[in-house]
Amino acid sequence: MTQRAFFAIVGARLRGESRSLAYACAAAAVVGFVQPHGLAGPIFFCSLLGIVIALIQSPGRFAHLDLCEQSAPLYGRELARAKALVPCIVATLATAAYCVAAEAAGLRDLATTFVAAFAAVIPVTLTALSATIRTGTWQLLYVAMACAVSAIAFALVVVAGSVPAELGFAALVSFFALRQYGEALARYDPV
Repeated sequence: MTQRAFFAIVGARLRGESRSLAYACAAAAVVGFVQPHGLAGPIFFCSLLGIVIALIQSPGRFAHLDLCEQSAPLYGRELARAKALVPCIVATLATAAYCVAAEAAGLRDLATTFVAAFAAVIPVTLTALSATIRTGTWQLLYVAMACAVSAIAFALVVVAGSVPAELGFAALVSFFALRQYGEALARYDPV
């Protein structure tokens, strides 16, 4: 896939998700004002937003985009990277909105809070993406795995007190989740 096709997919999907982006950022800002201290709020709430944003990427929501992407000469892995970037961007912007609102409400350690929340939100969002092309029990399993990733990230940063361990865990889970999503899209046949 060329860079032009990659950015065209990302741009079209971001335009389609503009309302969801605004709602996610507004919700994150409100929760950031209400719960400005601690890491539980940004990690769990922003992870929940990541799961929701990932789940609304299901096939059929933007039928015209799905049709264009399926008819384009794209490979499953390439399409997965382009489609996965959109919910990650939305989740990252919502995390940033949370942190900015929390800082306005008195948060002292903005950098650590953003890094810890970001490191949890991305692998959670990527794990939840695999639920979008599954149904029933398998879909619930992927959502449960995304919730477990959030809990493990929280435990690594809060209980174990190690941001580098959380970053390592996040990188490992993100790699395998994106790879799994790409392989699933390569096998997915909507017809």
